[in-house]
This record gives sequence, C-alpha cells and structure tokens, in this order.
Amino acid sequence: MLWPLQLASIVLAVGLLCAYMARWISPSATWFFAFFGLLFLPLLVLNIGMIICWLMAKRKIVWLHLLVALPALFFLPAYVQLRSAADTVTPLQEGELKILSYNVHLFRLNTKTKTKETLPAVATFIREEAPAIVCLQEVALYDTNHIKQAFSDYPYVHFQSRKMFGNALFSTVTLSRYPIEHKDAIIFSHSGNVCIFTDITIGGQTVRVYNNHLESTRLDLALSFARLQQEEKRNEEIKQVSTRLRDAFIKRAKQVDMVAEHIAMSPYPTLVCGDFNDLPMSYTYRRMKGDHHDTFIDAGSGIPSTFRSGIPAFRIDYIFCDATFETIRSYIPGVTYSDHYPVVAVVRRLNIEY
Repeated sequence: MLWPLQLASIVLAVGLLCAYMARWISPSATWFFAFFGLLFLPLLVLNIGMIICWLMAKRKIVWLHLLVALPALFFLPAYVQLRSAADTVTPLQEGELKILSYNVHLFRLNTKTKTKETLPAVATFIREEAPAIVCLQEVALYDTNHIKQAFSDYPYVHFQSRKMFGNALFSTVTLSRYPIEHKDAIIFSHSGNVCIFTDITIGGQTVRVYNNHLESTRLDLALSFARLQQEEKRNEEIKQVSTRLRDAFIKRAKQVDMVAEHIAMSPYPTLVCGDFNDLPMSYTYRRMKGDHHDTFIDAGSGIPSTFRSGIPAFRIDYIFCDATFETIRSYIPGVTYSDHYPVVAVVRRLNIEY
C-alpha cells in the first residue's frame, strides 16, 4: 500500500509551492503563505528525499517532486553560496566603501552594568572593522551619550527613537565618517519599529542609506520549545506562537511596502540595510530588495545565520545596494555581543571616485 506515501508526497509538494508563493503574496492580504516561507528549506529537503524515494521505487510520481523542486534553484543563492570565504583582512582599495549593520540588542540587556561591559567591546570591534558607515538597531535611549563617546571617530550621527515594550525608548542609529546632508525617518503606525534614512555626502556625491528595524515576532525560541515539550502547555503555546507570527507577518508587510515605495522615489543611489526579521523566502525580503543586489548573493559564502538561534540559514539581517554599486566583499563576523551577528559589506560605486 503506497497511498499514504503518495498522499505525503502531494502534501509536501503543495507545501513547497506555498513556500514559493510566500515571496509574492503580501501577508497583509493573505498571511497563510508566510508560514510556509519560514519552512522553505525543510520542505525542499523533504521533497528531495521524496525524489530519491520514488526514483528507487521507479514510480512516475517522482516527476511531481522534480517539477516542484526545480524553482528552488532560483532561490537557494539567498541561503547558500559555495564560493570561498571573503578575505576580511584585505585593506580597502581606493573607491571602496565598507558598511556594517548590527542589531546590538541593547548591548546585552538594558542594564547599565551590562552596557558598560558590552558597549566598549562592540565599539572596539567596530573600530577594528573600520566601516565608513555603521547602522545599529535596538539601541536603548539612555545609551545616546555613551554611544557618542564610544564612537567618537564617527562625527556624524543620526538617532531616531521610538517607544517599544511599554514606555521603553529604543533607538535606530546611523553613524558616518562622511558628512550627513539630510536625515529623516519613516514612522510605522502602531509599532515601536522604524526605518531611518540618511543622505550622506561621499566624494561630492550623495548616497541615501536606509537603516531598517522591521517588526519583530518577539519569540523566545528556547522557551517556546520547552513549552511545546509539556503536553498541558502545548496547545496554548502553538496558539500564541501562531498569533504572534501572523501579527508580525502582517505588520512587516505594511512596513516594507512603505519603505519600498519611499526607496523607489529616492533621488540618490541607495544602500538598504538592517534587521528585517524575515528570511529570504518572504514577501518582506523580495519587496525590500526590489531591483537592489543582495551583497551576500554577490560576494558572500557559506550558509549564514545572522540570528543566534542555533537554526541553520537563519538570515534576517541584510545589506542591499542598488545597481550603481558593485559588491566587493560580504561577510558575517562571528562576534557574540548580541543575539544577532553583524553583517558587513564592502562596495564600490561604479565610475565614481571617493
């Protein structure tokens, strides 16, 4: 009796098709597909397993999985790059620009003791990386003066604060070695998250940098896993997790639509970075990327995770550049000062000397 396995084949094939649809259908319209986008890689692996199984059984249903798995070739480069790792110690060449984006997670808890320990360590790390532009997310407001002192070699600063989790004020911050010509923000309604955009003059040319912190699901993965192991709490936890995911999907979709429309109207070349809180197989990623280049796809390597969850290929932090730039290097330093890893890209403005 092969019908149970055939039924499983159909379910897995449909699941992978739904994962593809997650890139194209806005969760603000229909959030159902976004859940499958999260499961893209597991669904792909299971469909490949079915291909092997049905090949061995010499059954024609193998064609179902072959056809469904084929489009994954277009999406896998956002998850894995087989090129050799970037040389992170090569000095910058003339005309190259280094950008770093980092969700600093309040510099490890919002206590002054932890900040005093972690902020200098992060500042030292960034000083060693020596990026020209630094985009930080999840900075506590009381750290404003501390940051200005810690990053004194960045004379140009753009802060934008929002209320999050009650009355707490958090900031999104862009630091620059180059003069800031203009700064503003895209404010998301009913959210503590924000996108700030900063017009920076580099070599007589203006570049607009978008620093994003999109809606978080605010899930504690370890706690959720522990609760799922407890039978009496399992149903409640599944309901809570599903509700939080759904609400975050919908909010991010609305937020990214606002940012993408703003980017499309930019009078300057654009660099887009930050914590998007979504994987590459998502409406958020596709909409934010638009016609931009994902610097990881262009010059990254391996199977990166930018969120320290222990889950492979959990990349939710990005640096994109428009077609006026080329990517020279892209990498993720393995420092552990936050629940995220920083992302770094070295780009060169085409036909422009800094």
